[in-house]
Amino acid sequence: MARKKQKLSLGLRLLQGVRTYGWIGVALIVGMLAISAITAREASHVVTVAPVVLPLPDGEALVTEAELLDLLSRSFTKPMDELSLADIDVERVERVLEGQAFVADADAYVDAKLQLNIEVTQRVPLLRVIANNSQNYYLDENGVRMPLSDTYTARVPVVTGNVVVWSRNFMEDEKHQLTELVELAHYLRQDEFLDALVEQIYVNNQGELILAPKVGDQIIYLGRYDKTKTPARLRRLKTFYREGLPYEGWRKYSSFDLRYSDQVVARKR
Repeated sequence: MARKKQKLSLGLRLLQGVRTYGWIGVALIVGMLAISAITAREASHVVTVAPVVLPLPDGEALVTEAELLDLLSRSFTKPMDELSLADIDVERVERVLEGQAFVADADAYVDAKLQLNIEVTQRVPLLRVIANNSQNYYLDENGVRMPLSDTYTARVPVVTGNVVVWSRNFMEDEKHQLTELVELAHYLRQDEFLDALVEQIYVNNQGELILAPKVGDQIIYLGRYDKTKTPARLRRLKTFYREGLPYEGWRKYSSFDLRYSDQVVARKR
């Protein structure tokens, strides 16, 4: 009876061992197949490269898909569709594209069909600076300097006159003239009426700001930028245009002066 129990126990242990090692074998086979599949995929080549440039709010683009493809081809040893997946560093692709002056962000990934998908978010122009010092460039919403585009001219306020020379870290100084101009441009853009009104911001030799409207040929004396006074002056200007100045009366005046406290001084021609 004892021998029968020993034989039964031994048989159960053998069966258990077979099951255990069987599962290990299955796991090893699955692992090898997975490694083989990964290796085969990495050896595959990208079939197509599909960049997509998300349009600006007005539907336009500062950079084209063709320009991005050309940038990538110049940044890698081979055309992208001749590189194996093992040779494509997606993060590097993103870094290369984000180094382009008009690109704010790039997201890249390879899908199951071996297509390299790229989605690019453009920088949004906020101001164009055409200064007396011959500098000519855009500033985006974060104060980043951008060159002019060969394909598109942004409809943004143009800053002219005695503008200081651009410096890389100017946004770190809240008293910097360019920082103040960026803040002013944001204020104008956030107000539908003022955004439609102001076409040009002129900086005179005293650092005061003079606005030129899109409608009419008057000039608007805004004075030096101030975080509190400037928005208050612009609110007075908006009220004056809406309530105190009928359209047919605009041509009677050559300028509006906002530099005086709590009033708009309108000078007749």
